[in-house]
Amino acid sequence: MKRHYAPLLLIFGLLLVKCKLDPPDMLNFPNTADGYQPVTKGSGWSYHQTLSTGVSMDEIMKMNGSHAVINGKTYYAATDKADTVVHTSYFYHGNGSYSIRSEVIGAGTTVEYLYLKDDFPEGQTWTAPVTDNGKLAGFPTQIVGKIVKQDTTMLISSMTFKHVAHTQLQLQYDIGTGAGFETYQLIDFYVAKGTGIIQIDTDAGQPTNLQSHQEIINYKIEK
Repeated sequence: MKRHYAPLLLIFGLLLVKCKLDPPDMLNFPNTADGYQPVTKGSGWSYHQTLSTGVSMDEIMKMNGSHAVINGKTYYAATDKADTVVHTSYFYHGNGSYSIRSEVIGAGTTVEYLYLKDDFPEGQTWTAPVTDNGKLAGFPTQIVGKIVKQDTTMLISSMTFKHVAHTQLQLQYDIGTGAGFETYQLIDFYVAKGTGIIQIDTDAGQPTNLQSHQEIINYKIEK
């Protein structure tokens, strides 16, 4: 697979959101005990992120009890603190699909990554837009997702996670060379049922060979 330099890197700490929040609506928060992304107020996750450049940071994400309706879909907001930067990430779950929606720092562009289809078998793929208008940095852009492993067990930070789904996203651009969509970045998500995202790995490939690894170090899920 040919890969190129990626214009953006999908890591929680490198994203910002600027969406209007609706007032807290706890009565309508879904029961996610059997899902892959809890959204109950107060649920939180701590992560440690390292880049291949040697840079590292800690990050704390906590569901804040607010939601936003965007394009007719309800997203649940999490306050996200990476080092001293505080921003907001939005999670969506519906019809077996899980996605995260955020704004790229400095770009003024909102991106949405559909990172899991929990009703798909291993090996099945899906294609989804990255932005509302289907373009990023002026080029047609999409993600092609794939279920790598549907139900596995992982040991991270001395914690054992069962029922983990491993997915891989290809971030693709059509830059107008006639070759169509080409892959510029690989993003691997590891999502534990009842817990949420426990690990993200990214690989931008050549020529930068920029990679990142983010893993969970602590969490608390409110019922």
